[in-house]
Amino acid sequence: MKPFERIEAILNGKDIDRPCISLWKHFPITDRMPLKFIERTISFQDTYEWDFIKLCYNGLFSIEDWGSVIKWPETENDVGVVADFHIKDELGWESLNHLSVNEGALAREIGITREVVKRFKGKVPVVGTVFSPLTTAIKMSGDVMFDHIKGDSQGLNRALQVITETTIEFVKELLQTEIDGIFFATQLGTTDRLTVDEYNTFGRRFDLPILEAVQGKTWFNILHLHGEEPMFDELKDYPVQAINWHDRKVSVDLAVGRKKTDKILVGGIDEFGVLANGSEKDLEEHVREAVKQAGDNKLILGPGCVVPLHIPEERFAVLKRIVEGIK
Repeated sequence: MKPFERIEAILNGKDIDRPCISLWKHFPITDRMPLKFIERTISFQDTYEWDFIKLCYNGLFSIEDWGSVIKWPETENDVGVVADFHIKDELGWESLNHLSVNEGALAREIGITREVVKRFKGKVPVVGTVFSPLTTAIKMSGDVMFDHIKGDSQGLNRALQVITETTIEFVKELLQTEIDGIFFATQLGTTDRLTVDEYNTFGRRFDLPILEAVQGKTWFNILHLHGEEPMFDELKDYPVQAINWHDRKVSVDLAVGRKKTDKILVGGIDEFGVLANGSEKDLEEHVREAVKQAGDNKLILGPGCVVPLHIPEERFAVLKRIVEGIK
């Protein structure tokens, strides 16, 4: 079976020839050079033949043009970090204006997406990373944002609306590339950072309009719940086809996740432990145990988040070979 066929099959409750799998990682420096990033993404897929492509735009693309000072990596072993947050106090949110999707970082990612989709259309599902508005907000403000949440800041509310509208415009342009879906990532839908009520007020109500923008226009959307105490029960009803989270690090493992939802589960690979350090036997046992946990074929083996940069890609080949041997 081809990757496109496998994902379609598990969505429709049909049998597949082997478990689905996809790994994704950042490509620092290259990820801000469109032609090289396109070539690297295509090469990565051609080498490992993953069952879907998660486009790993650089992790700060959504705030690049909103004024924060970013220290970009000098080597491929590091990622960009914010050196000076644009938002330093509550008044800072008032300065946020809509970004154009026809220029700057957003236009760059749309162009990259168009070329990758063109290369794999109908062969491999391609999903583009889209950060939740609250995730974009904290990337440009840091933890000072939590004070503004506690104070029910009107400035923050206005800024989140601006971010949401800009994100929807970005998503609409992604749809024009004929992308198969979005990888909607929230880094704050976790109770070790916010209460459920806080997330409902500052997260959920801005998340849903973005997901609604792709309904009926894409067929394979993934919710990524980042954090050690994910709000799985609260967000599992989001209109997506699959859910990805750190199942190997939290109390909600694949077995628990399957009891909570019939959506596709994406996970099962401990990218910090067994993938990095385990023997081939350890890795095979790890994979088989994940498949057993899920209990059906509506599973895509994958990491809880991006694979760390220090893990050699030779490990990916070992993992892929193991999965191909499971029938």
